[in-house]
Amino acid sequence: MTATRTLRVAAVLDASGPAAERHARALGGFLRDGLTLTGAQVEAVTHLFAAEDAGAAHLLAAPTHRVRHVRLPPHRPDVVAAALAAFQAGGGADLFVFPAGPRGAELASRLAARAGGSVLTGVLSATLAGDRLVCRRTVYSSHLTGELSLGPRPWCLVLDATWDDARADPPPEHAVEAAAHLSSGVVSAPPPLLQIERLPAPPTGDLEAARLLVVAGRGAGSRQGVDRIAAAAARMGAAFGVTRPVAMNGWAPPDRLIGVSGTRTAPDVCITAGVHGAPAFVWGVEHAGFIAAIDTDPAAPIALEADAVIEDDAVAVLEALADLAEDAPGPDPS
Repeated sequence: MTATRTLRVAAVLDASGPAAERHARALGGFLRDGLTLTGAQVEAVTHLFAAEDAGAAHLLAAPTHRVRHVRLPPHRPDVVAAALAAFQAGGGADLFVFPAGPRGAELASRLAARAGGSVLTGVLSATLAGDRLVCRRTVYSSHLTGELSLGPRPWCLVLDATWDDARADPPPEHAVEAAAHLSSGVVSAPPPLLQIERLPAPPTGDLEAARLLVVAGRGAGSRQGVDRIAAAAARMGAAFGVTRPVAMNGWAPPDRLIGVSGTRTAPDVCITAGVHGAPAFVWGVEHAGFIAAIDTDPAAPIALEADAVIEDDAVAVLEALADLAEDAPGPDPS
């Protein structure tokens, strides 16, 4: 008789945001209907992250019987990723499942990078066949469906947004487990901005050679907003570009335009501020080493292209970053 294997699954639920219950239903629906096993059984636990005690109200929505309830400061995905990495280092799970959206994609990518695993976004279903996990997702702008086999474990899956409409009832009871290795030592981690290098300001028109690029979009709201972003970029030592709507509105000179109608760049870091993310613009920055998007709309198309997403006012965030940059030591004159 062949022994039944166990697949250790961790559902990751951030209860600090307004979408917590919807994400909980999505995770529960996927675990019930989207995960197919052959010769294995599931051992599942929910990692419920909440700001202070805010997550207690969402406990009943957790999609699994077992729950690890972790309190942490709000808006700290770096701390969540560190907590998950600590859990993984202590035995962890074979499969991590994250809800759809920029936050889920960011956490999955951070965890896979730290733990040496594999990550896939937009997952519709997953099938365990032997030691392989084969996932189904849409491809070619959702015109086709493809199957992809993931590489090394842990497998980090970000669900397709269609799972947000799932109707999965939570278990009638929950068992909250103590998780000492995920508590104070991880939560008290220092802020993520530990080292800041202030770069010399790039010469005008040097968008192609910029190491750091800041791009203002229509989300800046006005010419004054664009001017404030441009000033913040200069204080950070960054090149400054704009999207086509900004140039067409006359909020910035057309020689600052990034995209098909302007300049194609390949900076080490590109920060977009209030940029929607039209394909013509993405073409201009797709070779950037790292893209960080700041926008009040976490569902904007640029979020799918970005490595990190900040859901906040772009002007305020850029000015705060500029303040930090000005306090950093200047470039080495040698």
